[in-house]
Amino acid sequence: MDWSVVRDFLAVVETGSLSAAARKLKVSQPTLSRRIADLEEKLGATLFLRTPKGLLMTETGEGILADAREMETSALAIERRADAGRDALEGLVRVSCTEGLGTKWLPQHLRSFHETYPRLQVEILVDNRALNLVRREADIALRLFRPEQPDLIARKLGGLAMGMYGSKDYLAEYGVPDKVSDLKPHFHVGFDESLQGRSEIQVLETMFEAERIIHRSNSFVGQYEAARAGIGLAMIDCFLGDADPNLERILPDKLFHTVEVWLVTHAEVSRSARIRVLFDHIAACFEADKSRVEGFDGPPVAS
Repeated sequence: MDWSVVRDFLAVVETGSLSAAARKLKVSQPTLSRRIADLEEKLGATLFLRTPKGLLMTETGEGILADAREMETSALAIERRADAGRDALEGLVRVSCTEGLGTKWLPQHLRSFHETYPRLQVEILVDNRALNLVRREADIALRLFRPEQPDLIARKLGGLAMGMYGSKDYLAEYGVPDKVSDLKPHFHVGFDESLQGRSEIQVLETMFEAERIIHRSNSFVGQYEAARAGIGLAMIDCFLGDADPNLERILPDKLFHTVEVWLVTHAEVSRSARIRVLFDHIAACFEADKSRVEGFDGPPVAS
C-alpha cells in the first residue's frame, strides 16, 4: 500500500475533518476527499461516515488505525535515517517556535544564515503548542520547557524574560506604580481563558481589580500591540518591550518572570547537515543576544 494514502487517513483521523486535514497536508479539500474515496474503494470498506456534525470513524476505520500508526512510525524512521545521511546544504528546514520568538526574534537573525546558505529554505511554524518532532511536524523547535522524550536532543539556551510594560502615554495619564499594590486601579491586558488556569497568570491577575482587566488575547504579539496602544499594562517579552521606545518597564524588581528556552531536534535528523547548520546558527544567535533576551540589557525603567 502507498504510504501517502495512509498518511492521508491518519491526518483525517487526527484533525477530525477533511478541511483541517487538507490544510495540514497542504492539498485542496477536493483532492483529499478524492484520495480518501479511492482508499475506501480499494479496501472495499467505508472508513468515515459523513454526518452533519462531521466525520465519524467506522468500525473498519477503528480496526486499521493501529496498523496505520505502525506503518507511519516505520515510514518516519526511514525518512529520518535517510535524512541523517544527507550532507548537501540545500532543501527545507522547518522550525517550530512560540509566537514571540517566531515573529519578533528568529526572523531578525536569519539574514546572515540565508546569505551563507542560499540553497537552504527555512520555514518558521509559529505555534504555541509543541509540535511533534518524532512525527516530523518540524525539524527543529524552540521550546519554553525541557523536553522529556529520550529520542530528542535538547540544548538549553538560557532564559526568556517577561516584564510588565505600559506605553508612555498610558503611564503619563494614569501614573507609574511604585509598588505592586498600586496596580489595583490600573487597566490590564490579560491572557485569554486557555491560559488562565496557569498559577503564575492567576497570581498576576489578582494584582488588578477584575473589572480593570478590560482586554484579553491568546496572542502574545496581540498583547504587545494592545499595550503599545495604551489600553493597559501587560506582561511582555523583555527583548520586545525594551526595544520599543513607546514602552517602559515598571516594577522590574517585582514583576519579572523567566522561562527556560530549549533548542530541540530529533537525535537521528540532527546528523543531517542542513538541520545541523541551522541548529548551530540559532544557538549562536541566542548566545550573542542572551543579555537582551534574558531582560538584563534594556533601557531605563519608568520612574
